[in-house]
Amino acid sequence: MATEAPKSSHNSNSGSQRPHGAALAHSTERKQWKDLTTPEKVVTATKTTTNYAVIAAGVVLVGAIGYAIVSELFGSNSDTHIFGDALEKVRHNEKLADVLGSPVKGYGEPSSSKRRRNRRIHSQVVLDAGGKEHLLMRFYVEGPDNEGTAHLEMIKNQRGDWEYKYLFVDIPGGVRPAQRIFVEYNKNAGQPAIEDK
Repeated sequence: MATEAPKSSHNSNSGSQRPHGAALAHSTERKQWKDLTTPEKVVTATKTTTNYAVIAAGVVLVGAIGYAIVSELFGSNSDTHIFGDALEKVRHNEKLADVLGSPVKGYGEPSSSKRRRNRRIHSQVVLDAGGKEHLLMRFYVEGPDNEGTAHLEMIKNQRGDWEYKYLFVDIPGGVRPAQRIFVEYNKNAGQPAIEDK
């Protein structure tokens, strides 16, 4: 009959192993700056500097994105603001109210699909031969009686603000003949104001 040898509470490898809690305590232990060697100080300083640089870059990036969004949506020279202003001018034009009816809605694309209508308004900035900036924009308007295509051109003046050169709506033919209705026209847009002497 074989007798079982008593089990030892110590494993033969127990001298080389640390208890689990001691390993955890050792890994979280931090040395004071004065106790670090020169290479350890260099590594620690590099890690800290890198961490702060990443955080600073993130803050700058978030700030830049926030500024771009706010200036695009709420700035007086933004496409969104210019579209809203032009649409209000179209809505308050008596001739267009007679042709389109009321209320008048503005869209990025002519379509019965809401997804297509809500696309970005087409606009571009171009430079003329004299180096002046011109903003060209096209959007679609629709009322209960008819629809049309609005076109505008604005020129940046010396103060850096956009001035209307023209804003008109083309109404396609159908029951009535096709027509172009001017809402704004300023042949002197972008020109310096003539002062009276």
